[in-house]
Amino acid sequence: MKKTINIIILLIISQSAIGQNTILWKVTDSINHKTSFILGTFHQFGNSFVDSLPEIKESLLESELAIFESISNPENTRKLINGRKKSDELGKSIRKREFQKLKEISEDWKVDINKLKPIELRWKLQQEFQKIKCKTVLPEDQWDHFDNYLIHIAKENDIEVYGLETDNEQLNAIEKQYDSPDWESEKSIIKFWIKKLSSKQLADGDCSFTNKYRAFDLDYNFSEDCPNDILIKQRNEQWMNVIPNLIKAKNCFIAVGYRHLMNNCGLIMTLKENGLIVEPINLKPISNKAPLKKV
Repeated sequence: MKKTINIIILLIISQSAIGQNTILWKVTDSINHKTSFILGTFHQFGNSFVDSLPEIKESLLESELAIFESISNPENTRKLINGRKKSDELGKSIRKREFQKLKEISEDWKVDINKLKPIELRWKLQQEFQKIKCKTVLPEDQWDHFDNYLIHIAKENDIEVYGLETDNEQLNAIEKQYDSPDWESEKSIIKFWIKKLSSKQLADGDCSFTNKYRAFDLDYNFSEDCPNDILIKQRNEQWMNVIPNLIKAKNCFIAVGYRHLMNNCGLIMTLKENGLIVEPINLKPISNKAPLKKV
């Protein structure tokens, strides 16, 4: 009897371990005989990372409908930002030397830094740090955004795409989450990221989560509550008003940021609560290797 219990415990632990070492999950609707997939993305990874995991493209090509956070044309969002009135607040908030470094960092950006809102600039700098310093985008990559590359593949293969929200709605959610911060409240964080991007060295821990994601060394914390925030919990709730019905109607491929799958409010647990079977697909990271601590 004791031996049987030990075997059961070992199996549970084994299944749990598999569940923490993947970003791709199979979703089965046994009533409507539909099979879908849900992928937790890290937006700033380039196409070489996606291409190194054939299971992702295979799952997408098996679907009838591909669902993403947004399918808005990024160019429209850039036009929206560049259409704003130019502000001199950024130049007043940081030192001339820091502003010059920022201009060097943003030289190839397709948006005017003087038209970005404070929180947008902060997020943009954080994203650039991931791409450049943590090397989520490699020199040979043609796509520098995980989700946009998948949207491209779906459209190229005549798979219907569906956006859960627009880029403008995402920008508004970010503003609300941080209570529309001004330059005074954001300048220290912006200066921090300018310094990090200008530095030739990486500090311990700078790319720790990025490297964990690369290796699928992830903890979904399914038993833990979600923080009562806008960017994750509230958006998850809004998305779950439509996702279950889409899954019941078609074989779907769902790609959203990894953090939207975490905790008991994440899409994985809420899909299970809707009577769907959600199983991890074991993946082996084989490309886009983690950078050295010092660069």
